[in-house]
Amino acid sequence: MKRHFEIAFVFLLIIISLKFFDARFLDNSLLNYLLFLTLIVTVFISVPYVLPPNKGFVFPVQLLLIAMFISIIMAGLYWDQSLLDSLIAVAPYLIVFIFFYLWHIQFPVNILEKIIVFYGSLYILLYVFEFVTSGTVYFGKPLWGDEFLVSRGITRIIFPGGGVFVLTSFIAINKLTSQDKNRWFWLLLAIAGIVIPVMQVTRQFIVGILLIYLYHVIRSIRIWKKLVVFASLVSIIIFLQYVNHPIIDGLIDSTRNDANLGSNYIRVLAGEFFLTDFSPNLSTQILGNGVPYFGVSNFGLYVDSLGVTQEYFLSDVGIIAVYVMFGVLAIIAYLLIFIKSFIIPLPENFQYLKYYLWFMLLTSLTWYTTYHYHYLIITVYVLYMYQAVYLGQGNDKSQEPEPAKEIDREMMISK
Repeated sequence: MKRHFEIAFVFLLIIISLKFFDARFLDNSLLNYLLFLTLIVTVFISVPYVLPPNKGFVFPVQLLLIAMFISIIMAGLYWDQSLLDSLIAVAPYLIVFIFFYLWHIQFPVNILEKIIVFYGSLYILLYVFEFVTSGTVYFGKPLWGDEFLVSRGITRIIFPGGGVFVLTSFIAINKLTSQDKNRWFWLLLAIAGIVIPVMQVTRQFIVGILLIYLYHVIRSIRIWKKLVVFASLVSIIIFLQYVNHPIIDGLIDSTRNDANLGSNYIRVLAGEFFLTDFSPNLSTQILGNGVPYFGVSNFGLYVDSLGVTQEYFLSDVGIIAVYVMFGVLAIIAYLLIFIKSFIIPLPENFQYLKYYLWFMLLTSLTWYTTYHYHYLIITVYVLYMYQAVYLGQGNDKSQEPEPAKEIDREMMISK
């Protein structure tokens, strides 16, 4: 019975953290109260277990949390943001605590995988629904104005909750080559993993997914087959430049325009500003400025004004935003995570965990995959699954944490 409650909590935590995919037809205040209450419960049940033996991703996650709490102090000292405002602003990031609770209870990886695929499939269905009924905004927020507009040749809908969709896509492509069951289901999800990013016409999204897909396809084939794949890819890219299609024309035009701007490209200007001019002193340059309470505190209003007057948005500068809010310690934490994703081995059927972290790395400079609530809950689940699978395989068992020794391996890792 206890395990059933744990499964229900982990299941609901995703949809609550995503604010029900930012559903516009639900009361926003109610969603915020529900999220805040859930986060309080998450922190409360996780805090007793934040000091497990230092293996895998334990230290980077601890370091990230330390950086978050230090940033609360910095926002109060140097931006005059009240403690209450800072706690409210930083609260969504405290979902990171769930890593330690999952590790303590040794939540079954195979069940967590199924939960993620369920939400990834739901993401696809809801995106299709929103696209078909784009005249009314049911989920998310339009890039401009109050309705979804045609941009780059298509009605552009950046559907909320991208993290669960990306991970589901990588699970699908991984399953296609590592097992024989349900291949049509995994194929459909893998195809959606390409089609939907193209329909959203977000370049870093498209490139990140395609590069991971390409790597997965060629990683285990012979060299001559790799050459054939690369030659085919180059041919397709050349061919697409001569195809008269609104989406392709929109992507090519926006890329050319941004390239022509060079150092005057707005994301470059924003990145330079946040790196060099935003922090008021050396302390905030090292330890971060804290999370601005947008639209409420003076700190939050100032950051809002940067977007209105200069089009400088934290969401446009990726991991630079992590540095601005949480400082050098958070950057070190992410560097450790990325490094470990390359050096810690995984079985063939769990390579998708590496792929998700690599996707974060590929998009970290221009997208908010490293910190936004649309991705953060999935990132924490990925880190836990990676940790559980790695240590569950018996690597360096002499240093394996006690809980992992006691669990049933059949329950811990999907066979």
